[in-house]
Amino acid sequence: MRKIVLVMAFIVLLPLLASAQDSELFDYHSLDLELLITNTFSMASTSSSSYVDYVSAFLSWYPRDDYRQVVEYISTEPEADFDEESGFLFEWNRPSQTNFLVKERSRMNTKNEIPKVAKKVVFPIKELGSDYADYLKPKEIIDINDDIKSLASGLAKGEDDLYSVVFKLALWVEDNVEYDLSTMTADASQKSSWVLNNRKGVCDEITSLFISMCRSLGIPARFVTGVSYSNVNLLNDGWGPHGWAEVYFPGYGWIPFDVTYKELGYLDAAHIKLKTSNDAKEVSINYSARGRDTEIKPGILNASVEVKDKDYKISPLIDMSAEVVTSETGFGSYNLLIVTIENPTDYYLATKIALANVKEMDIDGYPFRPILLKPRQEQKIYWLLRVGSRLDTRFIYTFPLKLTGERGEQAEASFKSKSDGKVYSEKYMRLFIEEEQSEQKPYSDFLYLNCSASKTKLYINESLNITCSLNNLGDRTVRNLGVCLNTDCINTMLSSREYATFRYNRSFDSLGVKTLVFKAESDLVDTSYYLILESQDEPSIELMNLSYPSSISYDEQSQIKFFLKKKSANSPRNVKIKVEHEFFEEHWDVAEFAKDYDFTVMIRGDNMRLKENRFNITVSYEDEEGKAYKLREELDISLNNPTFWQKIMVWMNVLEHKISKWF
Repeated sequence: MRKIVLVMAFIVLLPLLASAQDSELFDYHSLDLELLITNTFSMASTSSSSYVDYVSAFLSWYPRDDYRQVVEYISTEPEADFDEESGFLFEWNRPSQTNFLVKERSRMNTKNEIPKVAKKVVFPIKELGSDYADYLKPKEIIDINDDIKSLASGLAKGEDDLYSVVFKLALWVEDNVEYDLSTMTADASQKSSWVLNNRKGVCDEITSLFISMCRSLGIPARFVTGVSYSNVNLLNDGWGPHGWAEVYFPGYGWIPFDVTYKELGYLDAAHIKLKTSNDAKEVSINYSARGRDTEIKPGILNASVEVKDKDYKISPLIDMSAEVVTSETGFGSYNLLIVTIENPTDYYLATKIALANVKEMDIDGYPFRPILLKPRQEQKIYWLLRVGSRLDTRFIYTFPLKLTGERGEQAEASFKSKSDGKVYSEKYMRLFIEEEQSEQKPYSDFLYLNCSASKTKLYINESLNITCSLNNLGDRTVRNLGVCLNTDCINTMLSSREYATFRYNRSFDSLGVKTLVFKAESDLVDTSYYLILESQDEPSIELMNLSYPSSISYDEQSQIKFFLKKKSANSPRNVKIKVEHEFFEEHWDVAEFAKDYDFTVMIRGDNMRLKENRFNITVSYEDEEGKAYKLREELDISLNNPTFWQKIMVWMNVLEHKISKWF
């Protein structure tokens, strides 16, 4: 008895919580790195009669080229077959050993470069190509529920700038989910919904929640695994597996967001990208074996990195200055630090500003401030400070205020404090904080929105029914309420505990992902629900470049050649290709027809009839819902001038086929 054994090994993503200022590795513009990935696994016998015919390991973890990473070479030991889209296949035929070692060595140059998003990308993204549909769907780990949708929608309220929305989502996760390497979350990836409920997780779980929030708003996002440096965990010289996200910005491509590292919109040079996936649970190495009474014992993927070279250190990008409201206070007084930050570049910059702690002075809030600057934008940030009240009255104290930016930017200010100095209140200092001028409506917790569609995928010009509901869970009537599905709006009112249903009919005349926004807005509230649909064309295959001989001699061989082209953006499913003749048949099965194929069928003259020989080429396939499609091509080939004895052989062949059908 022969059997196939398949075992999957998962990467456990370890904590990497370093600040860019803590180690000089983070300060370099680029690094030349050599990466060694190793894996040891074994075959174990389960009986005395066990044997192994074949063993393989498929490694999908390898460095990829992108805007900030250039791979110089990759080598493997033993030698492996390489597929650029999937990875390396290691194979052992009739192996004599029971322990197996795979090695992948590579060298690359990685850069700390910011993708230059020069103009505002409008949010929500109303139109996207079908290629991005899978990066919007909920998955096993990166799931999406009503709580995630509601949270993300509330954070996006009032925003029409995609960068601002993604930045807000990342900040919320960063501020509200605790990095926790407990055994519960470290051994297996928890779902995004679990992370939101428990407010803790490791890097892959933190990243998964961020991706779920993006996808719930119609923003494509994907999971990235790789290797990065941490100066917190210095095992393996600080290098270890890590996970982060990439978010798609139309017109600019995939932008990295490492929420765990607080690198939003860029990565430092100590990140090596090895794989992108739709979910956080995809395996990085697969094993298979063919034999009897054996089992695979998987091993752990190990990665080690050697820094071969460094270039120059990154230079400051922002302009920063600092001042205090008053240069002198009394003991126990408040003061206010005002920091002016300007982005002199023509692209968005996400950065962090850190204020150093000073003895005998309290800082209100976090000493780190993340900030997003639009091109050429100037912003002010504020730190409310309070001098200690129990200082020695014999001295005048000077409080140095030192600020550091993420790329080495610096600014300083200071003030003095003495026992008989003026004491300023918190209320007084807050008068100097410039409030935002735009009126902010609260995101409604008592107005509940939901939408559903008769189907989430539809064909071009196919009619779609959409039902949206609005439930007033509060104890007061909401008046002058504007309810819209995109630009289709009405005004209504909703009494306390009232439930209203709105029905729409839609169709689309173009392909791609469509995001419809159901919105309820009044003078008091502003609430939205994002409905993500995909418009498809019907699956279509075209048979092209058909070539065949018009005739063939009895002792001759020839070919029927044809090309099947995928004409639709939508991939045909369950494709069956047949070439049939009375005396033989060739067939192929393709589960999903995602690319074009060439086909060649060998034909022999001694397997023909005397006159015309009819060949039928049929291609049958289905769409996702099981609707059947078929195309058919017929061709005739004649047997060319057979001799008398060849005719006798043909008649005998015909008789043999008839007899075989009877039995």
